[in-house]
Amino acid sequence: MTLKEKIWFFLKNLKNKSPNKYIESIINKSIGFFYKIGLTELKKTCFKSVLNYDFDLPNGNNDIEYSILKKLSFNNKFISLYFINGFFKSSLSNLWKLKKYIKFSSLKNCLFHKLPTILPTITKYFCNTLFSKDHFFFHNSFIAINISLTTDGIFIKIPKNTNLKIPIEIINIYYPKKSSIINFKNIIVVGKNSKLKIIERHISTSKKSKNYIFSNVFTEIFSKDQSQVEVFKLENDLRKTYLIDNTFIKQSSNSVCKVFTFSSNIRNIINNINCLKVGTDTQSFFNGLSFFKKSNNISKIYNKIFIKHLFSNSVSSQNYKGIFSKNSYGIFKSKIKINENLYNIKSKQINSNLLLSNSSKVFSRPEFKTASSKVKCSHGTNIGKLDKKTIFFFRTRGIEKKQSIKLAILIFANELIKLVNLNILKTQIRNYLKKNIN
Repeated sequence: MTLKEKIWFFLKNLKNKSPNKYIESIINKSIGFFYKIGLTELKKTCFKSVLNYDFDLPNGNNDIEYSILKKLSFNNKFISLYFINGFFKSSLSNLWKLKKYIKFSSLKNCLFHKLPTILPTITKYFCNTLFSKDHFFFHNSFIAINISLTTDGIFIKIPKNTNLKIPIEIINIYYPKKSSIINFKNIIVVGKNSKLKIIERHISTSKKSKNYIFSNVFTEIFSKDQSQVEVFKLENDLRKTYLIDNTFIKQSSNSVCKVFTFSSNIRNIINNINCLKVGTDTQSFFNGLSFFKKSNNISKIYNKIFIKHLFSNSVSSQNYKGIFSKNSYGIFKSKIKINENLYNIKSKQINSNLLLSNSSKVFSRPEFKTASSKVKCSHGTNIGKLDKKTIFFFRTRGIEKKQSIKLAILIFANELIKLVNLNILKTQIRNYLKKNIN
């Protein structure tokens, strides 16, 4: 069976139905949308080859040794939430740290079981970022597939006036016994005048496995008035993984949202960020660092960002860098839309790329669409090879050629790494680059 035939088969044989009529209607609409558009968008992206594989839905019975899990968390003081093949494992997660601060629930329980205490709250936010002028719409077929075939996920709500100093780690572990398509959905709500840091990681514990993974993630983030949200995404060493990460953000007045994405040595990946600014004086900072070392397999990364300014006095900034070696391909597409009669909008897009091989490629297209003249917008793209003058400078200081090249690459990447506002992550990324730059 092809992937398209297999997804249709899954949709026709859906057994789980939500007890909530609103959620059930959204699922039905997503199924109808997929029947209408199919995998048209998939063919236009770097995921063409995924159509050649046969994927199955995973079951929730896959467990992993606890000794392996203990090594995966960056810090035992963090709040660690574990997912194995798309299913939340409460027995492995330290939920006792959560109950003191926030509302939390597994999305599986909310979608398919009656939970009268929390279901009305989830209904309020479920797919809310997909509404525009009271009309429901989908941006792509990946989201439709995710909503239709979601196995699990999390709902997190931070109450107002809460400064959660402990970061929350969402650790997605891929350990399939057969090639699988994994769909899970996250809803994160940060209350008024609250602060939150999220670390989202994708990890494969079976690097020698012959099975492929198609991971389709959909995350909705609601940043209320005066709130601050920082999201760190780490996607690396997933050679047999096709990852689609859709992150939709809705920002209210005086809120600050920061997203940092580190992608490295993954088969094919699409990072899709949509930000809707629905209040005044909002600030958003999206930064990304991609690193691909030499490989016999072709690796592609597609960073797509869309920001819509609906109110005045707002700031948006994007800074994405890519380091591409043999057989790697980077795509950067960014669009900023500014409504008419707005003022004091500051926005910039920067995309810089370092090509370390003649077989590496980059396509970059930053774009503005504004109906107002009272804005300050700038964009720029740089694509080039290592500067020979820089290498020569290091060599004249007694540094060997290989070390000089390594140092030049690290300096190029460090501009973004130093923006990571979490020292343990900053150290992890630097050490990873030092180890993997050949």
